[in-house]
Amino acid sequence: MQRPLALPSLLVALSLAACSDGAAPTADATVDTASDAAVDTASDAPTADAAAPCMVPPARLGTSAAAMTLRASPARCGQAPHTWLESDQLGAPGAVNATTPYAAAVLNAVATSAGINLPTPLSRDVTVDQLAYKTQDRGALLDATMLLAYPRNLASRTNFEVLLLLHGTSGFTDQCAPSASTDTRVLAAALASAGYVVAAPDYIGLRAFGGPTGFPHPYLVGQATAIASLDAVRAAMRHLAVRNGEACARPRFVTIGGSQGGHAALWVDRLAPYYAPELEHMGVVATVPPADLVAETDRALRETVPATANVAAFYATASAWYGLASRVSEVFRAPYDTTLPQMLASTCDPEVRGLTREMVYTQSILDAAAGGRSIATQTPWGCLVAENGLTSTTVPREAPTRPGYGILWVLGEQDTLVNTPIERASFMTLCGQGFRMRYLECAGASHTRATAWALPEILEFAQDRFAERPLTGDDVCRVNAPARCRATPAN
Repeated sequence: MQRPLALPSLLVALSLAACSDGAAPTADATVDTASDAAVDTASDAPTADAAAPCMVPPARLGTSAAAMTLRASPARCGQAPHTWLESDQLGAPGAVNATTPYAAAVLNAVATSAGINLPTPLSRDVTVDQLAYKTQDRGALLDATMLLAYPRNLASRTNFEVLLLLHGTSGFTDQCAPSASTDTRVLAAALASAGYVVAAPDYIGLRAFGGPTGFPHPYLVGQATAIASLDAVRAAMRHLAVRNGEACARPRFVTIGGSQGGHAALWVDRLAPYYAPELEHMGVVATVPPADLVAETDRALRETVPATANVAAFYATASAWYGLASRVSEVFRAPYDTTLPQMLASTCDPEVRGLTREMVYTQSILDAAAGGRSIATQTPWGCLVAENGLTSTTVPREAPTRPGYGILWVLGEQDTLVNTPIERASFMTLCGQGFRMRYLECAGASHTRATAWALPEILEFAQDRFAERPLTGDDVCRVNAPARCRATPAN
């Protein structure tokens, strides 16, 4: 299965040098958590400069007619009814489990030696905290974890824009939390060194510390992941306000996500106006996103492809979130109705590559996607897919009104996991629904390489969104031919 968003050539070298400044604490070095206890309001936070405190708007839910309808009845596909909470605990920061410093000189030097041509130098020393925070799930408060990376050693209190960094598939249970990974920490540090506050949530069901979540990560369930991601932005602002340091996080953010994270980023675009209207969402970068889940699932059920296993992981975990775990034998043949959920709960790298669709899925599920039919018509399992697809969900989109808002859609020409022709089509479908997007397809790039090879374009796009430059030109909502992305290796 697809592993987390990463930049392998850069991260391996950076991770070797991660402790090069000063006392060289380890990635697991713990810190005193007494000052990081959860707070109810940002006004309680001490500041280093009383004349310039970190400004943190209170969390609130949207009040438009569509937002009021969704918050009152967000359940879908026969799920137990619930409502969204509106609480000052949402985004409240909790304990810090680990803190790691990174030197700017090392981050920038290794990025250069790795051949990553960034539009912004990695010029700031950085701290990365592994942080607990409050979010909600199906109408109840829930503890989650995240990474927070931010510049340090500043001459005076400084406000930074926020990058919401959403990871790809890492696993389906708490032991698979990406915030425990050195690669993820170094990636967050590199982006923070470019002058951002970086919030990187683990998603619910991937809790890194603080006890077990109690249920699997609801893989590719858009609502659950988007809510936790938006609360991670809130937690980033409140945590920095509490820390009494020099860095503050502005309530403005751009979302960047790859693979599963690209799907999640598009769901943040969908839910931000409903769930966190006090935050200014400036734009989205979605790389290799499985946006049309119906078409991707139909393909994975009609032939055994790499995505066949990912669809199985979706059904095995999403069924629990929707209250359908007792009916999973309708999807999986014996013994996989029992062994597959157990396997996903026991390891972050389940051995599923040799499984075929005929081995795993029931005939009724295979028939639902065969002969020109679609899984979307099968009840209730088609509903789960359709409601979490960006092209098929019943959750309406409130189109952003900021002139500079836009989405960068990045695909890999040689992607064998997320089907590039399907997602070229979904790009045009969403454009037809009013999305303002720019298309980039990295020539020769695989699923994992597309994000790394497009990193310069990704960061420039984020900079333009924060600068509120309108998304204009003939290439808006146009599928361009595959092109050489700027960080593509020479050989």
